[in-house]
Amino acid sequence: GRGKMAKFLSPDEMTSRDYYFDSYAHFGIHEEMLKDEVRTLTYRNAMYHNKHVFKDKIVLDVGSGTGILSMFAAKAGARHVYGV
Repeated sequence: GRGKMAKFLSPDEMTSRDYYFDSYAHFGIHEEMLKDEVRTLTYRNAMYHNKHVFKDKIVLDVGSGTGILSMFAAKAGARHVYGV
């Protein structure tokens, strides 16, 4: 890692990676993604139509954000879901 958080860097020091990860620190991006029905329903439908993949499994949702995909995994039959 860079050893510095993007908020402590000047715009001239920030890389595209810094801008990308910094954007997820703001609530607006999460709201925008949740309101994107096509995106959200596509993930949900993919998981619900493949319940055999999730049934009785342990799921680790890395970068879970709002937890929406974790909830879908649980509803698709996962035994345990961990969102981090």
